[in-house]
Amino acid sequence: MTTNHSTFKAAAIAHHFETTITKFSDLLNNINQVEIKQKLDQELKQHQEQSFLTVAFVGQYSAGKSTIISALTERRDIKIDADIATDKTTSYDWNGIKVIDTPGLFTDRKDHDQITYEAIHKADLLIFCLTYMLFDSITVENFKKLAYDQGYGWKMMLSINKMSDEAGDEQEKITNYRQSLAEALKPQSIDDFPVCFVDAKDYCDGMDEKDDFLLEISRFPTFIDQLNNFVQDKGSLARFDTPVRISLSYLDEVQLQLIRDSDEDSAFFQILNQLSRKVGKERNNLRNKVKTIILKLTSVVCTEGNNLAAEVGDKDFESLNQKAELNVQKYYEKAESELQEIFDNAIQEIRDEVQEVLQSDLAQTFLVYLENTLSINEKNPNNGINVQELKNQFNGLHQGILAVGKFVVFKFKDWKAMSFAKNIGNAAKFLGPVLGIVALGMDVLEMQKEMQREKQMSDYRREITSTFQSVAKDLEHQIQNQLHEFEQQVYHEIEKQINQVRQQQEEAVSTSNVNVKQLTAIRQEFNSILQEISDTVS
Repeated sequence: MTTNHSTFKAAAIAHHFETTITKFSDLLNNINQVEIKQKLDQELKQHQEQSFLTVAFVGQYSAGKSTIISALTERRDIKIDADIATDKTTSYDWNGIKVIDTPGLFTDRKDHDQITYEAIHKADLLIFCLTYMLFDSITVENFKKLAYDQGYGWKMMLSINKMSDEAGDEQEKITNYRQSLAEALKPQSIDDFPVCFVDAKDYCDGMDEKDDFLLEISRFPTFIDQLNNFVQDKGSLARFDTPVRISLSYLDEVQLQLIRDSDEDSAFFQILNQLSRKVGKERNNLRNKVKTIILKLTSVVCTEGNNLAAEVGDKDFESLNQKAELNVQKYYEKAESELQEIFDNAIQEIRDEVQEVLQSDLAQTFLVYLENTLSINEKNPNNGINVQELKNQFNGLHQGILAVGKFVVFKFKDWKAMSFAKNIGNAAKFLGPVLGIVALGMDVLEMQKEMQREKQMSDYRREITSTFQSVAKDLEHQIQNQLHEFEQQVYHEIEKQINQVRQQQEEAVSTSNVNVKQLTAIRQEFNSILQEISDTVS
């Protein structure tokens, strides 16, 4: 039987979440928790409206954008035509991912271009589609404007579709296509973009007809693999973390409702829920602080690039280039200092928050209750209330969580150790050619070739701007990676200890409560999604 062996990980994670949240919603209906279900649905809806992962397909008309979307989503109700088939943006909600089909760019239809540019601006990722005919002179200039002048290159990948429309050996064709693309994009590099070569129609036909040969020659699994790497590199999977945590907070609330008749269980789970909320609050606070610093840092780096590009041809360009490089290093080191302080404070703040919960009136009353119950059990061994284990779990949790902050020493990397520190000097490689153009420009002006000179100057400005934009995105990505590493060392470790204790107590309660047993299974599914996200992002 023919199967699709490649899976878009973002879609798989989103599908896992959708199936799990459906189970949770069904359980809420069955136990008549209508109000909680309505609140959950509303909060998830608000989050999804703001945080959908959006993938937009753009490029030439009739490049097969709609067919690629049909192949990716396995939907066959998408309008496909040899003419300019798509006359407006169409969104498809696919496993929690918004896939946007756009009108073709660079046609005589200016309304189409406007609609598409609006989608480009809002999208998280852009798939730029061409046919085997590749770039023409107009398309390549517009592509460069989109990727470099307008700064969208960091979120773009290239898909060359309709491979089967041209005869010839597959590898030979791909080699020739890459050479042609590289030549068309000079002086920029084709290596700036992930590139894949596919035939989406062959893939659709192969899936529908269960034809392994068509699936193989379509090369479409290579597109899915590229898309997975693309999404992972941009850190986009992390946004699926929030809806899972929203769902878990409501699951905690339902659990308390189900065990409210048991004082010791109810109190213990309330304490665990308070700890979980504290961890969530501190994590969000840290993320917001880091995001603010990232926005300031990337903004000033891009501004440096724009300012330097404007000076191409200046006789002092070499010193200006060195000054720009030093400025970027200075911006990073300032951000590094601010981030280090934020991270150091975050460790102390989470320890203080945990201490506040564990020394609260509820926790102290709970401990007194346990001590009294233990005393009663000593006098009446047949009482049947096993609280010694609860006390041991509480004390172990207290000691374990507070120990997390003591042993974490987190330090940001020095500027010279960062991979992008080398890239920022790339602008210098244009120094020779730029000054050469200025010198050559005098000759060119004398020979009435001003237009050629201006085009070369424009290309160098564009490349410098692109280099700084790329460095800004690298900065953002690497800081996000360090944030993730910190979260794993601190918040994830605390949550792991909370979840271990919670699971032990849930298993004990589940033996006599079938609804709690179902909730426990659903919680495990949500936690497995969080782990899957963490493993993929790491």
